[in-house]
Amino acid sequence: EVTGSATTVDEDIPQAVDTVGKKEMAQQSVKRLTDALRDVPGITLNAGEGGSHGDSLNLRGLSVPDSFFLDGIRDIGLYQRDVFDQDEVAVLLGPSSVLFGRGSTAGVINEVSKQPMQSPLDEGTFTVGSAGLMRGTADFNWVLNDTTAARLNLMDEHSGVADRDLVHNQRSGFAPAIAFGMGTDNRLTLSLLHQNENDLPDYGIPFVDGAPAKVDRSNYYGLANYDRTSTNVNIFTGRFEHDFGDDATFTDTLRAAHYDFTYLASTPNLADDFTEVPPPGTPLADIYVYRDQPSSYGSQGELVNRSDLTSRFQTGSVTHTLVTGIEFSREHLDTTRVQNGIDDIPPTPLLNPDPFDTPPTPEIPYATPHDSGTDISAYAVDSMALGPHWDFDAGVRWDRFDSYFNDALSNAAYSRQDKVFSPRAALIFKPDDLQSWYLSYGTSYNPTVEYLTLAPSNNSLSPEKDSTIELGTKLRVLGGRLALTGALFDATLKNARISDPDDPTLQEMPFDQRVRGIELGVQGYLTDHWEIFGGFSHLQDRITATTDPLALDKFAPNTPNQSVTLWTTYEPTDAWVFGGGLNYQSHRYADTENTAGVPAFTIFSAMTSYKVNDHLKLQANLDNITNKLYFNNIYYSGPDENHTVPGPGRTLMLSADLRY
Repeated sequence: EVTGSATTVDEDIPQAVDTVGKKEMAQQSVKRLTDALRDVPGITLNAGEGGSHGDSLNLRGLSVPDSFFLDGIRDIGLYQRDVFDQDEVAVLLGPSSVLFGRGSTAGVINEVSKQPMQSPLDEGTFTVGSAGLMRGTADFNWVLNDTTAARLNLMDEHSGVADRDLVHNQRSGFAPAIAFGMGTDNRLTLSLLHQNENDLPDYGIPFVDGAPAKVDRSNYYGLANYDRTSTNVNIFTGRFEHDFGDDATFTDTLRAAHYDFTYLASTPNLADDFTEVPPPGTPLADIYVYRDQPSSYGSQGELVNRSDLTSRFQTGSVTHTLVTGIEFSREHLDTTRVQNGIDDIPPTPLLNPDPFDTPPTPEIPYATPHDSGTDISAYAVDSMALGPHWDFDAGVRWDRFDSYFNDALSNAAYSRQDKVFSPRAALIFKPDDLQSWYLSYGTSYNPTVEYLTLAPSNNSLSPEKDSTIELGTKLRVLGGRLALTGALFDATLKNARISDPDDPTLQEMPFDQRVRGIELGVQGYLTDHWEIFGGFSHLQDRITATTDPLALDKFAPNTPNQSVTLWTTYEPTDAWVFGGGLNYQSHRYADTENTAGVPAFTIFSAMTSYKVNDHLKLQANLDNITNKLYFNNIYYSGPDENHTVPGPGRTLMLSADLRY
């Protein structure tokens, strides 16, 4: 294992892993999970409507809407995750169903929360910046006795987005945890994560003639007197661990989570039910924008119990590390969808939108879908040391996922059961302590009930299934200070679906997908004072089968052919740190027929910090130094219904870190 102050790379995992550590997130003044993931090449953000809110992204060119985990247990909530309680974010690239179950077609994003420690801690950070940013966080750890400690993390933020009118974020959170039996054979940790947000959201600008409309960057096309995104998240986790000497460890994790949400949205459309999209070449001054309103509110919940037994034993000359386990989960999603007011709101000029236009019609429910699912799974993964240089990993997971749907307003009801095996095998060659080479094959699946949405159009569809072959290496150079990684992979996804998240009856199975790519990474120290973290991704992501002949052999949506990330810092003295980085993504298509897209971009960032004394550190960050106009999230249902969200303009942040 290679451990730096910012990142960790596990040499024995036969798949590519990118880990963004606490130090790196602090240096870049990261606040959201999506901000942390910008350091991982090949990740792109999706933008949704209706029921598809919160964090949504593509990984290795594949959509992973249900691949967010917190301390190894699925986090199903549709919300924007804050990192105030996170020690690190680990991205496991490639199929991971053998360990994590459904939804991990291209990998998983696992947040590792801050745990109680056996040393006291009192620290806080206060940040002010562009667009009215004011944010405070605090981290306290109390040692109660030799085996017991408690920790509490707090956060409160009010902020806008640079160069985006009216957009406002308001959030707060607290995360208490207590650990018993630390350093003994029996350990129990109890933790709670609470986070709420109340935002005026940003749905960006529409596409015109296949590209983001050439309008003022600050234009806001929503309704400031109506639009709201509010969430209330509560996640309880209890984890018990018992060591049977040095040869076995039993772990049982229980999670109960509840998520409330309200999404009132007015998103830009180029047509309503009675008009047509302006023909190509129409002067921008003659184009009007309609406000689509795919609004909803409701709640989600999950109850999960996972039991693992890790055993270490020997058969002949082979040393085994065997992980076996069972997992039970139940999830539900109750949604109320309200009538769309698009036909009742006057259109607004594209070049000069009115964000305080006539309010929409009252919120009248038209659908009340109730979705639920239960999952029973069993798994076993055996890591076998065949000798001083060769390891072999073999694993399999079996899942039975039962899903149910009913709607009281329509009297519709459906159910479905999926049974899936997910195998994985890998051969690892370690010629010495400084290098590891692996060849792996893995599979994963995603059941029909994506986001727990069952409907007539998807009730008979088979699950999405992915298989990947990967050849990779993990090397340590410069005396072990610097870690280099590389991976070649070929992934095939069957039954990929693109759906309108506002209307589950429109879910369909449009294509099969093949992604071939290369990923390179570097992390660690070039010298005692110069640290670097970066990566390169090249993806060839093609649609290989589809019911739409115009999409056959086209590039899959929202996948950059190339992306580069870089972050580096230099510490000339114990007091000063200077850093900077860049993020590059090539052109991305927005639709399966490749008729619309967003341009390539490169953004640059810089920071400096000064440690005044042992108790105070001052830091300045400047993001998007050149004030580049670029686009993050993409949503494209058709020429009439689409939008893309501009990234923040030049953003200055000033922070003070206090520690006692």
